[in-house]
Amino acid sequence: MNLYSRALSTVLFSATLAATALPANKAEALPSSQATKVERLVFPVTLSDGNTYEVVGYLYYRGHAKHRPLQVLVHGLTYTHEYWDIPSVGGRKYSYAEYMAREGYAVLALDMLGAGESSRPDGDFLDLAETAESVHQVLTEMRTSGGVYKTPFRRIALVGHSNGAIISTFVQSTYNDADVLVNTGFAFTPHPIPVPNEAISAMLQSPYIAIPTEIRTDVFYDAANADPAVISFDNANIADTYTRGQFLSLLAVSGNPLLAGIDGVTSPVLIQFGETDELQPASYVDSDAELYASAERVTTAIVPRTGHILNGHFGAPAGWEQIDCWIHHNMGW
Repeated sequence: MNLYSRALSTVLFSATLAATALPANKAEALPSSQATKVERLVFPVTLSDGNTYEVVGYLYYRGHAKHRPLQVLVHGLTYTHEYWDIPSVGGRKYSYAEYMAREGYAVLALDMLGAGESSRPDGDFLDLAETAESVHQVLTEMRTSGGVYKTPFRRIALVGHSNGAIISTFVQSTYNDADVLVNTGFAFTPHPIPVPNEAISAMLQSPYIAIPTEIRTDVFYDAANADPAVISFDNANIADTYTRGQFLSLLAVSGNPLLAGIDGVTSPVLIQFGETDELQPASYVDSDAELYASAERVTTAIVPRTGHILNGHFGAPAGWEQIDCWIHHNMGW
């Protein structure tokens, strides 16, 4: 079976497939006894207002980062880089960054401008185009010898979740910075969202927006397939504000996906949905795949029994295996 043909079909990767698809020397190069190293990096970025801001990122890797493929991770609204590094709860692992570092990647998890430790520009100024420009400058730095990080990376996968998928799509269509694009948890196909209009109107009253805890819990998680302790940790420790400019861009793209430049992406693309995601339903996976009209190839994947916050559900490791397997095949390492 050719999983990576241009023909569009939904692929349910299995743990067996992911394991057999990867070469033995890849696993042998990273003994389990090695600890994951984490470096805090600060990227100065200059936007269209002429001001320079700081984007903070955390680089995860084992051994040496040199010569490793790099994943650059873009979180969604109300999150920070910690979406990719949720701590273990009840003996289960929820850290995407740790998993991918163990599999041999260098992983750069960013705090988007307006979130986490990064700068907080004017909330109406910081929209999709400005945010994408900041990510573009980060990716340029990571390919530059002697830049913010001492060693340039030759192979880069851009991975976005939810609103981060919009940002990553805009970056890739505008700048073609990455070798491959992975989008998770966002349906570009226009569809209704399970949030009342009055709640959206209330949130738009502030230039920096916070989603009420009860709405986050309801639309982000499938309670039957997630640990309540993880949901509580998310709401108490990871939840952040986001800018009105970014939210208005999200609403605009939700009505017209071409505003994200989706038809201009030319690299290989993987789109991944949670099977039980009510906010961005997996039922749109095939119509979404058709929107990447210029992509070299498109692969679709569904993570069983998983809601919108893919990394926060019991099924997270299955989704990570899907992405690892696909990047390995499509970035040639």
